[in-house]
Amino acid sequence: MPGQRDIDKTHLSLLNAEERGFIHRDYIAHCLRWSHVVKHLGQRQLYKKARIVDVGCGKEMPLLKTLYTMKMTPALYMGIDANKIKLMDIHQKIAEKMRVEKFMVEDEFDFSQDFSYNAPINLIDPHVITCFEVLEHSSPAKVIKILANIHKIANTNTIIFISTPCFNGKAAANHINEMTYEYMEALLLTSEFNIISRWGTFASQKDIEPQLTGDSLQQAYECLKDYYDSNLLSILFAPLFPKYSRNVIWKLTIS
Repeated sequence: MPGQRDIDKTHLSLLNAEERGFIHRDYIAHCLRWSHVVKHLGQRQLYKKARIVDVGCGKEMPLLKTLYTMKMTPALYMGIDANKIKLMDIHQKIAEKMRVEKFMVEDEFDFSQDFSYNAPINLIDPHVITCFEVLEHSSPAKVIKILANIHKIANTNTIIFISTPCFNGKAAANHINEMTYEYMEALLLTSEFNIISRWGTFASQKDIEPQLTGDSLQQAYECLKDYYDSNLLSILFAPLFPKYSRNVIWKLTIS
């Protein structure tokens, strides 16, 4: 289609959210995605040997900052983003702690480029690959290539975390390619990924409430609803109902 974008470079900044004094569910969900990966890396101190490839790392590289805050220094971190990344003071501190050769950034980098012959050496055999909130900003053709490249650089021991919104009939203006839950599931399977787990990251109350069966679950929901606003409620119950959530994180491996 003429004029259709191949990529949208929208950047979500937690610093801007804090300045406004209101943390939307999108921002909370971002923080919990990063902490979920940190939780995984904390098991048996996996972070000490972990080689991490963070596709769509963001200008502020929040996953790396979360690791640093939790006093987890990975063996290697490579942040990749289509935007220009400006290193902040905290990134300099992290680089000093990790040693420069273990902390790498590839900014203004198109991860959908052709890796058919040789992937960049720094990307080979990672322990963890993350790709959070990237696919909806990429055209369908680019999504296929991004998934193929993730598959190419992974090995059978790599844990892959991908999150993306689930299209429900209305997409955000800066999302050029939202996919339904069913389509994303099928795409991952046809791209030869193994789906280990999936969780909703946030959900609309109107979609979750019909799924609340059982007195204890309904009682917990009503009790929390009496105190929390819709932003936090959407975060708390979404992991239970990924199929009915507005955004899902997929935990994957390859064979």
